[in-house]
Amino acid sequence: MSSSTTERAAAAPRRKGAVTRERILQVALSEFAEHGYSGGRIERIAAAAGINVRMIYHYFGNKDDLYLASLEATYSTIRERERELDVADLDPATAMQRLVELTFDFLAHDPHFVRLIMSENLMMGQTIQRSQTIPQMTRPLLETMNRILSRGQTSGLFRQDIDAESLYISILGLCFIHVSNRHTLGSMFNRDLADPAWLAARRETVVEAVTRYLKTDPAQSGRSKKGTAGKRRQRPRS
Repeated sequence: MSSSTTERAAAAPRRKGAVTRERILQVALSEFAEHGYSGGRIERIAAAAGINVRMIYHYFGNKDDLYLASLEATYSTIRERERELDVADLDPATAMQRLVELTFDFLAHDPHFVRLIMSENLMMGQTIQRSQTIPQMTRPLLETMNRILSRGQTSGLFRQDIDAESLYISILGLCFIHVSNRHTLGSMFNRDLADPAWLAARRETVVEAVTRYLKTDPAQSGRSKKGTAGKRRQRPRS
């Protein structure tokens, strides 16, 4: 048997294993998003994935590790979308707008992220604290935001007192609440918060709120310049 044939024969089980692992993970994402960690059942995951329970333990070790893998997978999805967002050649305002729109659209349409994050916060984040990859995945996002902010601040378009982490938390909050609290808010206001027209209007509101916050206040800038000029004109008393 040639070396190439041997390599192909060895690679086939690995490919099959990777496909099986991914199938288990996708089913687990749906299970934990629907039922949370405590309500999620390994037996249901195995049945939906078309495998036996032992295969889950083979690939993931235990329920805790499968749940952690699900959290990491859903974070990986949004981080990958952010990495694919090409904003290097855009002006700072447009670049930040694209990032806000991406975040809004992802949270509005991803079937798992919001519910998994809500479930994990109910457990005080005890599982996500075990993850070493989620903080690492977040660094490129903050680096991108800092580059956009720096360009906007250097050009005088953005305020100088903006922290990237705090800004992202604000963006996430604006894009998150109408999804996480959709049913209660919908009942309060007698409105379907999943209606495409409502979501489109909300998207515009969120983008405008963030971009208005970022921009330097021309009036304030003008007052600062006048104040500086006035001070320069003052002469010391004799």
